[in-house]
Amino acid sequence: MKKNIFKFAAIIAFTGWFAACQSEAPKPAETQTEEQEVDYLSIPEGARVYFENLQDGDEVSSPFTVMMGVEGMSVDPAGPLIEHSGHHHIIINGGPLPLGEVIPMDPQNLHYGDGSMEATLELEPGEYTLTMQFGNGHHQSYGEAMSAQVFVIVK
Repeated sequence: MKKNIFKFAAIIAFTGWFAACQSEAPKPAETQTEEQEVDYLSIPEGARVYFENLQDGDEVSSPFTVMMGVEGMSVDPAGPLIEHSGHHHIIINGGPLPLGEVIPMDPQNLHYGDGSMEATLELEPGEYTLTMQFGNGHHQSYGEAMSAQVFVIVK
């Protein structure tokens, strides 16, 4: 009797699992017409990012504050894709990433997916190139057009 109950439960569990794996929700592209498709990496004319409080050659003491600005686009938390929207990233000693490339999540690539416009950086004394890179809700780079660089000296 116990063997039969176990077999029955296993069959039910397997059937449910198999059915769940087979069901496929429609993909967004399949449910939209061409007129409705949105390019989530398009950049409005005149849009840009910039460092509000840093200029090339600035000497700073660690920790220091970086204020990130954007014009022509909105800042929103990571997650949903929203046209002409994204969030900031700071790349330490690296350049802008190509359009569409996913920004790595590592100690060199700092993510501000919460929509922050200000960050505190703690760096060892030395010379640094900071690249501000704007990315969409899925951390895809808007490319060089939505990046800014500044050279700083940390004392």
